[in-house]
Amino acid sequence: MFSRENFMKFSFKKVLFCALTVGLSVPATVQATNGYFLIGFGSQSRAMGGTGVADNRNAMAAAFNPATMIDSTNEFQLGAEIFVPPRAIKHESSTLGFTDERSNHDIFLIPSMGLTYEWGENSVVGFAFIGAGLKTEYNQASTSSSCTQVNATAPGTCPPTVFNALDSTAAREAGVELVQMQFIPSFAYKLSETHTWGASLVLAAQFFRAEGLEDFDALGFTSSPGFLTGKNWDHSFGGGYRLGWLSKFADDTFRVGINYSSRVWMDEFNQYRNLFAEQGDFDIPENYSIGFAYDFTPAVTVAFDIQRIRWSQVKSIGNPGPDASNPSSFFSECEGLASDVSCRLGGSRGLGFGWVDQTVYKIGANWAINEKWDLRTGWNYGESPIQNDQVLFNMLAPATPEHHFTVGAGWALATDWQLDFNFMYALNNTIKGPTAFGQGGAIVEGSNASIAMKQYSLGASLGIKF
Repeated sequence: MFSRENFMKFSFKKVLFCALTVGLSVPATVQATNGYFLIGFGSQSRAMGGTGVADNRNAMAAAFNPATMIDSTNEFQLGAEIFVPPRAIKHESSTLGFTDERSNHDIFLIPSMGLTYEWGENSVVGFAFIGAGLKTEYNQASTSSSCTQVNATAPGTCPPTVFNALDSTAAREAGVELVQMQFIPSFAYKLSETHTWGASLVLAAQFFRAEGLEDFDALGFTSSPGFLTGKNWDHSFGGGYRLGWLSKFADDTFRVGINYSSRVWMDEFNQYRNLFAEQGDFDIPENYSIGFAYDFTPAVTVAFDIQRIRWSQVKSIGNPGPDASNPSSFFSECEGLASDVSCRLGGSRGLGFGWVDQTVYKIGANWAINEKWDLRTGWNYGESPIQNDQVLFNMLAPATPEHHFTVGAGWALATDWQLDFNFMYALNNTIKGPTAFGQGGAIVEGSNASIAMKQYSLGASLGIKF
């Protein structure tokens, strides 16, 4: 016969098993806002601008800094975010036609979960499950020589065709979809009353597909046809690690946290080895953060984080795309027409998205107005990693938003149950620039292309202490 205590433990194990099953089966397909990373994880953090490196006292702590788990109790948290990122592209070209198009599918569901468990007097173990990714899908149409090429002032008879204008058999939709999932088992150990260190293992899986990119073959971007587009879903797996530190001062009212996340080394997307540099490599980039938190009163806490993301270290992300300044030589990594196959798509110096490293600033505040309710707000800013001469390839990944404003609340349903809410709005940001396919087949004065995005998200998390 079960005792009440054993029954509660048994029920919790069932809930945890079901939650893991659901979380691992729901694709976290988004176009996140700090590059393709989410600004934060869990409703508490996302309501506070994505902060959490020095002040994260719930079960999602491992997602920010494993050392901060030391301040958590035995808790499980499950969350979900409804994410709406309207995004659009524009491209005017005598070679590829005129496109002024919004991406389809603007609503996504993003799951998250975490657990912390006190293991002895000075140790806490736990995990976080987080996702990231991107998706674009543009209406395109097969073309023929009978249609009239278009421009902004004379629409003509050609439909939007920036990705398949040169291939009459191309797909009628063009875009990419990337799903990334990371499972982060973690450990925190208190060295003293003021200092704690933590470590995490990162186990990652990612899934990718592309369609309608036949122009990349026709324009000579590849060294050989195939393994570029239309190969359905491909997958890769990999791993990395994280290290964290937390120090407390002034009777624990001032806290400083540091988190280092290694590059997550993934195996290659074999079915897309002629799309991504280094034969289909798409690692998750190294990033590191420092955070500060100060309790102005027992009820008011302000947190501030700085994060650096090393996009440029992953060649498929950081290598520059087609050289907009020289239509006769697309390959800015190589001189001339790049007969060297290492400079083509899929090569070790192959074309990429041209993202530069990104510094992100996050600030948030929490006000415990009474024993039942907390109010939260925050701001997150990171200059887009996309440069204005890299617009062409980034039509597939328009990570343009920079300013994100957040609000939220926490409600103590009972002694061991906490419900949190959050809302985020990211201001629309448009990046304009030239491509190598302007009117007359040459670069144009100013810009002939643009990408834009704004974002809304609404989320909730349920925390259960046990």
